[in-house]
Amino acid sequence: MIRTLTAITREVDDVELAVSEILGQLNLEQNLLRNRVGIIHCSTDFVDSGVVESLSGALPFRVVGITTLGSAVHDEIGEIVLTVMVLTGDDVNFAVGLTEPITSRDESVLRDAYDAAAVNLSGKPVLAISYFPLSTAVFGAGGDFVASTLSGISGGVPVFGTMPVDNTHDFHEAKILCDGNAYYDRFAFILIQGENIKPRFYLTSISDEDIRKGRGVVTDARGNLLYSVDNIPILEYLKDTLGIALDERDPSSVHMIPLLMDFGDGAPPVVRAMNSFNTDNVAVCSGELVNGVSLLTGRFNKGIVLNTTKKILQKILEVEGGASGLLIYSCAARYWTLGLDSLAELEIMRDSLLGSSIPYLTGYSCGELCPVQNPSGELTSRMHNYTFIACAF
Repeated sequence: MIRTLTAITREVDDVELAVSEILGQLNLEQNLLRNRVGIIHCSTDFVDSGVVESLSGALPFRVVGITTLGSAVHDEIGEIVLTVMVLTGDDVNFAVGLTEPITSRDESVLRDAYDAAAVNLSGKPVLAISYFPLSTAVFGAGGDFVASTLSGISGGVPVFGTMPVDNTHDFHEAKILCDGNAYYDRFAFILIQGENIKPRFYLTSISDEDIRKGRGVVTDARGNLLYSVDNIPILEYLKDTLGIALDERDPSSVHMIPLLMDFGDGAPPVVRAMNSFNTDNVAVCSGELVNGVSLLTGRFNKGIVLNTTKKILQKILEVEGGASGLLIYSCAARYWTLGLDSLAELEIMRDSLLGSSIPYLTGYSCGELCPVQNPSGELTSRMHNYTFIACAF
């Protein structure tokens, strides 16, 4: 089984104090078992000040993670915080992988890193906790690439994780963290192997009542560019066919129209965010679209975010009362929807889990990796937007 430890610090400037606070909460001498690995979430401030580097050097195991907009552990939440989760066990093995810089859609870069990590395990992994860079999407090597490629080269190991995010307008400071170093262009992951480890996955995005009735078919998608639905140019389809009030030049208007791809396999639809429309009125999306699949559109606002978060946490607590740990990511679009009440979703997470004994770690995401399950129980690893995801172990 896995033992899970968590810790948090708000100290950015005093590196020694920040490291001391984390180590004091973890109490590693008393709590560590034979094998161990660490996960860090933090705002970019902790990278810039040197806290991440010093903490990683002080921990007696490898550490991976991301920059994020907000996080929570125990009964504490915050935006400018650093949080840590340690996974440790006697009958479970961990291996950390880090790719070389990703400069194209080259599967061999992921394969080399996976093979180098997996050789340290005694069997096939049961989970790949995955942190992939945002910047590589311009090469077609974004979240969809990672989900399909890593699943393929690993023989179907479930892929769960996220993309980093930061507070800049174009996310140019969003970083992947590995062993104290910060990267813009590398993919880091943790492989978990153990006969008694059985990860379970949960996700939610938009309630059924918030999905519009109109359903079309993607007829021209090229990577993350959506040209047409039902052979109608996408902007015309949204405005005229569906009657959606949309200002295509206003990102805040565009972001509030989630696209849902229904693959018809009984698994939940995969949600895609529209980032913008280019000069040809083609929708530029956060992930890849697939020709021939059914497409629906949804509504998105603060109430939807908070309601779906409450419901999924209630479900998790009903099922996972004895879980050893819970890793949670929520899309940054959900965070932005909250406006000035930016801590509202984190507050729901804290309050919902406060009476539970489950150790947990949360963070905000710029793209979510989580397997979906069809009615026969088969898992497919996919990338999502607008989505709350959780992994229990």
